[in-house]
Amino acid sequence: MRRSSPLPPSSLPRQLAFGGLLLLLCGVAILLVEGADVASRAAGLRLWALAGAGLFAVAPPNVLLPDANAPLLQLLNWPPRRLLRYQVGRLVPLVGLVVLPAALLAYADPTAPLRHLGAKTAALGQALLLVLGTAGDSFVHFATLGPRSQAWQEGRAGQWYHDAVEERGQGVSLPRGLVPALFATTRCFLVGLTAVLLTAAGVQMGPTGAGWAPGVLLLGWAGHRLWQERAAYDRHFYHTTAFYDEVMGGGALHATGRDPLPYDALYWVLPRWRPATWAGLRQLDRRLPLGRLVALAHGGLWLLCVRGVSSTVVAGYLGVVLTAQAAACGLLTSDAAAPLSFQRIHQSTLNWIITRTFVNLRWLGAHAASLGLVALFGDAYGAPWVFTWTAVHAGLALGAATVVTLVHEGRARWASA
Repeated sequence: MRRSSPLPPSSLPRQLAFGGLLLLLCGVAILLVEGADVASRAAGLRLWALAGAGLFAVAPPNVLLPDANAPLLQLLNWPPRRLLRYQVGRLVPLVGLVVLPAALLAYADPTAPLRHLGAKTAALGQALLLVLGTAGDSFVHFATLGPRSQAWQEGRAGQWYHDAVEERGQGVSLPRGLVPALFATTRCFLVGLTAVLLTAAGVQMGPTGAGWAPGVLLLGWAGHRLWQERAAYDRHFYHTTAFYDEVMGGGALHATGRDPLPYDALYWVLPRWRPATWAGLRQLDRRLPLGRLVALAHGGLWLLCVRGVSSTVVAGYLGVVLTAQAAACGLLTSDAAAPLSFQRIHQSTLNWIITRTFVNLRWLGAHAASLGLVALFGDAYGAPWVFTWTAVHAGLALGAATVVTLVHEGRARWASA
């Protein structure tokens, strides 16, 4: 059957990774609300909306910018509104990662699924307004960031920041054009945080509608901004994606805030697979700041353990984190990162499985150390728990590497056989 869109579809490993992450998030949501009353569910939904605000503050620039399909879109010459629908469609899966578990947080109640149905629906509605409002606000803010970033890069804006860097040595180690994106991340999260806090305050105040107002206003504001920009969205799209392609895609400007991974740092990889592992990790580092995300995830683990949540919730959280971390190797199976003609020449399918397993094991030591700290300073967990989850990490590393490699290199070999 012929596809309706001329754009290339998402790769199968990415689809599998997304599906696995969604299933795990839904499972964790069910575990979190086991036996919870309506008030606890409402509070949990607001916290979930806050987590969604953090996601939408960070994810859009990484998902939308730069757009690899921009050259093809220029040839297709889509009108502004279709470009807008295309970009919104790219963000919809992220919204689904937040919305579907939120529905389970509200309604997953095996003992009495219909009890307090109205209160559950109201809590879910307020949370969905917050989620959609923060997603829309973040989308329109980042999608129209190109002119502002270009002005910063050329020195036509942000002179105060230039003075702080040049005269007082302050500032971050980034090209000036990327500083607005850094500020935008903080701004979008603060907007979401404010809306969540106002919603909680409105619920506590009691008047009907007070808990709905912040979400309605935020969603309405995002929709108003998007409606205003719809007719000129092609200009925003091409300007923004061209600038970030120049910065992030190897143009004259480069984000030089971090040194690349040195080859000698992979002393723990067997020499036979060290060159390919090093190349894979370099590619992955350019696409995803996985180390920072891993550190943030373990900070969340420590917070859960300090608060004394049940071992089931901790296990579900670790399952989500480790699965998502292992699934990240699927980014190395795109046509740009792993063209099949190159892959077949350099290694067999088995060797690519081993290579990507080593890629996934990069953070095994840090993971074991983090679990060891939890066991050392707490009474709930011990050495067997640390060894078990370290083994789970290794197993998921091998499993994810096997799946994505068989789907990419393995399927191509079978087709050519």
